[in-house]
Amino acid sequence: MKVPFYGLKLPNSDQIILSEVESRHCIKVLRYKVGDEVQVLDGRGNLYSCSISSEKLQQCTLDINATDFKDRDDCELHIVIAPPKNPDRIDWLIEKSVEMGASRVSFALSERSIRNKIKLDRIERISIAAMKQSCSRYKLRIDDITPLSDVLEKIEATQRLIPHLEEGKRISIHNALKPKKDTCILIGPEGDFTLQEIKSAISNKFKPVSLGDRRLRTETAAIMVIGVFNYVNGY
Repeated sequence: MKVPFYGLKLPNSDQIILSEVESRHCIKVLRYKVGDEVQVLDGRGNLYSCSISSEKLQQCTLDINATDFKDRDDCELHIVIAPPKNPDRIDWLIEKSVEMGASRVSFALSERSIRNKIKLDRIERISIAAMKQSCSRYKLRIDDITPLSDVLEKIEATQRLIPHLEEGKRISIHNALKPKKDTCILIGPEGDFTLQEIKSAISNKFKPVSLGDRRLRTETAAIMVIGVFNYVNGY
């Protein structure tokens, strides 16, 4: 299967207009012509089979021939993470989060955070490219960096876990995760969350868990928990 394009269906229409970036890639790079058949993802569950009706570089128009819709999984995974210092590792995190099926990534500013800004436009582009490459049906929701205390107040998931390294009772994440529940997992910075941040999370119904004996990089810990979530839910 060829890599699909990304675009949105026009309201009350059977057409899709690609952005200038997607149009140039379609017409100038891949050299598609009027009448050629292509596929388009909208990040909302739809995979469209289309034919090109206009090959303008700024605004390529596609006619929709068929639509295949896939509903979301039974439960969603929301990762809240203090971004690592290296921007390449942030890019990698977003790419792998898309490929592995996470629903949402929120960047949080904690006391020990090294980075307090992210390039949201850049990682949105990386997210879309990964969605197309992996043919994921839903676009990853990405939230700009926000103080951890503000993030905690807005969590909606019923299952909430916080891996940390402080002393105290923690159970293995493999035993803590229950299937078929919307889940939010907090991932701290390289120096871990502070004790006060852990207490604040617990007061917001987060259960302390362990990821094992190894010390993991922030982005590695995030990918590990996505893997465990997928295993527990049979994805």
